[in-house]
Amino acid sequence: MAAEPELTVQVSDLAGYALVSVSGSIDYHTHPALAEQLDQAITATRLAVIVDMAHVDFCDSSGLNCFARAYQRAHTRGISLVAAGLRDRVHRVFTMTGLDFGVHLQPDLETAVRWLENGSRRPSPDLA
Repeated sequence: MAAEPELTVQVSDLAGYALVSVSGSIDYHTHPALAEQLDQAITATRLAVIVDMAHVDFCDSSGLNCFARAYQRAHTRGISLVAAGLRDRVHRVFTMTGLDFGVHLQPDLETAVRWLENGSRRPSPDLA
């Protein structure tokens, strides 16, 4: 019997932003845990949600859908959703599907915070 895919998701604070740290594989079985934590993070901040994806090795369409729904909720509240540290394979699926037009991709946490601090956290008006 194959082991269930593992996913660890934690919400904390980083420089006043909601930080969602994710580790493992995001797929059909694990995406509900991510969705729940993203909802919690969106509710907990008025600034932005940064998702640390540096330890995510896989993201399927369920995970992409989870991010698309989270983006819509965040956008409605005027909150930016930033994904930081995406590995090549995961980065590719975000860009190939166009999800990077709503979810702002940054190379790492430090750059994400600096990008937000420079006033770039507001989504473009044409991304409604």
